Amino acid sequence: MVALFSPFLRRNMVGVLAAACLTACAMGGQVRMGPVSKMLKPQPDLCDAAALIDVVGQPFTQLADYPLAGPLRVLWPEQEITDEVVPNRLNAEVTNDQLILRLSCG
Repeated sequence: MVALFSPFLRRNMVGVLAAACLTACAMGGQVRMGPVSKMLKPQPDLCDAAALIDVVGQPFTQLADYPLAGPLRVLWPEQEITDEVVPNRLNAEVTNDQLILRLSCG
């Protein structure tokens, strides 16, 4: 147990944490927490979100029945997200009950 708090281990832990923070910054920005709808900036409809308006209110698994223009990101309540934008990515904000609240691109 004494080795767990040794100066050597503390120095290494600080180095690992610093490397993780630098990697996160290099990969696209900060991780922010809060309501997704307030953190995502409006984007042009390059993911065809408008064509999928009929699935809002339905289980997010129904998106598997549609051909998507790009990748899908399912965003759960209180989920951490980065400020990275992928123009053709469909963001599906869902409830804890897995129902789609809104769709957006980015």
